Amino acid sequence: MSKKDNSKELPEGSYRFFPDHVLTEVNIGIFFLYLCTILSIVFPLHLMEKANPLVTPEHIKPEWYFFPMYRWIKMTPQAVGIFVPGLVVLIFIFWPFIDRFIAKTTKSKNLATWIGVAGMVFVTALLVIEAMS
Repeated sequence: MSKKDNSKELPEGSYRFFPDHVLTEVNIGIFFLYLCTILSIVFPLHLMEKANPLVTPEHIKPEWYFFPMYRWIKMTPQAVGIFVPGLVVLIFIFWPFIDRFIAKTTKSKNLATWIGVAGMVFVTALLVIEAMS
């Protein structure tokens, strides 16, 4: 039996992907990583003044999607501001049962829809009021 020779001759003008090409790319990547590290140490970037955790800014506003809840907490007493959102979450959880109860007692299919529309108008109004303040 003869041993197979694994070294094949490459066509002229070509080279192997591994290790020739891979090692070249790794070396270039390491060079640029080193260059970026050195530049960031020598020329540090300062975007704004450094944050001081002991000083609270004058006016803190939450992200826009928290505006309705933020306005609700500001315009109601503390107990109501905390209790009512929990009640709303419970209503969302039990809404299928509440919807069925409303449909049986009022014989109206649109009442639950109008309750939802009123809720959305209320939340949108809180959002707009807080955004404009």
